[in-house]
Order: sequence, then structure tokens, then C-alpha cells
Amino acid sequence: MLFAAIYASIASTLTRHDREMQLTELRELAAEYSSNGLPAIEKMLEVKRKFHRQHPFLVRIADAGNRTVDIYLPAPWTEFNTNKLEELVPETQPRWLTLPAIGGDHSLDLASIRLNNGYWLQVGMSSEEKDKNLLRLRATFGIVLGPMVLLGFICGWILAYNVLRPLRNLLFAVKSVQTGNMDAHVPVRGAGDELDELAIHFNKMLQKIAAVLQAMKDCVDNVAHDLRTPVTRLRNLAENALQSPDNAASQHAALASCAEESERINIMLNILLDISEAESGVMQLDYQNIEIYRLVQNIVDAYGLIADDKSIQIQINGDHLLQAMIDPNRMSQALANLLDNAIKYTPAGGKVDIDFYSEKEQAIICIKDDGIGIDSEELPLIWDRLYRGKQNRNQRGLGLGLSQVKAIVLAHHGSIDVASEFGKGSVFKISLPVTNCL
Repeated sequence: MLFAAIYASIASTLTRHDREMQLTELRELAAEYSSNGLPAIEKMLEVKRKFHRQHPFLVRIADAGNRTVDIYLPAPWTEFNTNKLEELVPETQPRWLTLPAIGGDHSLDLASIRLNNGYWLQVGMSSEEKDKNLLRLRATFGIVLGPMVLLGFICGWILAYNVLRPLRNLLFAVKSVQTGNMDAHVPVRGAGDELDELAIHFNKMLQKIAAVLQAMKDCVDNVAHDLRTPVTRLRNLAENALQSPDNAASQHAALASCAEESERINIMLNILLDISEAESGVMQLDYQNIEIYRLVQNIVDAYGLIADDKSIQIQINGDHLLQAMIDPNRMSQALANLLDNAIKYTPAGGKVDIDFYSEKEQAIICIKDDGIGIDSEELPLIWDRLYRGKQNRNQRGLGLGLSQVKAIVLAHHGSIDVASEFGKGSVFKISLPVTNCL
């Protein structure tokens, strides 16, 4: 398109230039004719013929009937049949007459003017030179345009290949996921554009889906593993009751045991589902700006009677104005589990300290007891689901409490650490963002 526009502009300029030259010559000759008549024109043309051999104009004077009176032909103009000019009725501008060349593609362009005596004065110019220049221009364009088109095609193909590469990577990742490969991901180019943003969000979506699927698998595995025992116990209780049809007291005790075991199974399933939701990142949290002191105090009040039964002293220390964006119900579950463990594994007459303070834009909650502590070999395993340590296998519980605590804290974008020495007690430290991500 650019070359076509340039060619059209040059062709138009050349045509306009030639016609302006013709009109200038025409007006000059007409003025000479009006002043001095035909002899002056002939003399003027003779001078031009003598001194301007390259004079490019045909000059023709015709009478009122368009019969040629005199004609000046630049030599050697043999490709035009000038006799046919008597067949072309002259008109004044803006119409231009055209006489095609004999055996050529060019033509003779004529401008006409009527003289005072009714004669016609015509000035013609061959388009041969202009057509040759335009032909050379077209040839030059052709030589230049070919490599440029080829280069443009190659550059366009490379550009399109690079632009579409992220989409091909995305398509490949989608096909991989369809075949069950959740490890697929889309490479991020680092250009920082919308395609990179799409790749980042797509990878996050895949990670989220993989986490949910893994959590579901783990949940199903844990449920299948841990339900075997209580279901077997339920069946034994039912069979024992059926073997004593006349013993109402035995049947009543069996039904009570079945109800208790069913409740235990229900609690375990709910906790496992909570852990799976928290670990997969789909747990719904009701964030509120909560004073840590009030939250801790409510939990301590709930466990006051249990602590009093063992003469365990619970001490609360911290900034009463410390606040954090948390889900109070979920965080109460986590703190209650930790306090329950602290009371459970602390000997009678012991002490439990709950400290909370602010540190590096984190709300810190520490629950410290002087109980039996945790063996160093077991310490990395306490967060596993259904894990029960050597020292607490005879205690009540499901082995899910600490797993639930960790899952809830991580769902709040926090962290939890534990330090323990066997026989001297444990310290659980929860770190929560003061301003949480919503």
C-alpha cells in the first residue's frame, strides 16, 4: 500500500508538471500570435528548432475547420499520425486531447486554445519519457518490494510465533490436566504483560485444584483408615446385644455405647473435613477485628472447671489492647485445643501460662505448660493426622487436635511453632498477621 501510494503520487506529479509546461508554452505562443501574427510564430518555432533540438513540444495551428495551417514536430516524431489531429475536434481547457502512438503504449497529449481570428493553436507533448520514468520506477519498486515482502513475511511469522507461544503453552497445560497430570504448569516469560498475568493465575488455579484433590484424597484415606476401628466396635456392640435378647440392661448399655461411638465418629468426620478445607484453602473464614485478650479470656473461662479439678493455675499475660483480624470461632477452636492439651498433660498442681504480645506486625500467642513434654523424636510428627504419641495413647482424644490447630492457623496466613523438652513441658507459639488478607 505504501509503495502504491508513493507511485501514484509520483505519477500525478509528473503528469501535472508536463501539463503545466504545455500550458505555459501554449500561452506564450498565443500571446506572440496575438501580437505579431503567424509569421512571428513561425520565426519563433524556427529559432527553437535551430537552438533547442530537444524541444519537446508539438505545435499546431489549425483554421476554424480544424485543417492544419502549420505544424511544428520535434524530430524524430514518427510514431504519431498527425493527420488524425484534423479528426480530433479541439476544445479549450480543461479537456485534453489524446492521440495514441503507432505501435507504442504512450500517447500525445494536446492542449488547445482558440486564437482571435478563430484559428486553433495546439501544443502537444509525448508521454513517452514520463512513461519510461514510471516504468523504471515500477521496476525499482519490484526489485525492492520482493525482498521486503519476503522479509516482512518472515518477521511476521516469527512475531506471530512468539506472540502465540504463551497460548500454545496454556493449551498444552490444559491438555495435560485433561489427562490427569496436575503437575502441569504454564511457563511465565517475565514480560509483565497480560499473558504473564494469565499464566500466573492459571498456575495458581492448578495448584489450588491439586491441593483440593490431594486434601480430598488424604481425607478419604484417613477416614477409611480410622473408621475401621469404631465401625468394628459398633458391630461388636450390636452383635453382643443381639446375643442377649432377654437382658434389657445389657441391650441398653450396648445402645448407649453405640450412640457414644456414633458421636465420636461424627466429631472425627467434621474435624477431618475442617482440616481438609483449611489445608486446601477453601475454608470460609469470618474475619473480624478481635481483641486477643477477650478471646483468650473466654477460652480460659470455659476450661476453668477442668483446670480447677486438677488444681492447675492458668495465668494470662499480655497487652489487653492487642487486636488482630481473625475468625473468632475458628481461632477459638485452635486455642481451645492447645489449652485442652496443656491441661490434659500437666500434672495436678501445675501451671499454664498464656502470653500474647505484638512483634513485627504479628500478634503472638504463646501457651506454655510445665507438663510431661514431648519426646524430641516425636516432635516433628505431632502435626500429622491421627498421630498419637507414646505418652498420650492412653488419653482420650482422636489424634486430630494439633492437625486441626495447624490447619486453622495456616488458613489465617499465620504460623505455629512448638518447643518442648521431655519431662519439662511445652510451648506452642502462634503468629498471626495483625492485618490479615481478606
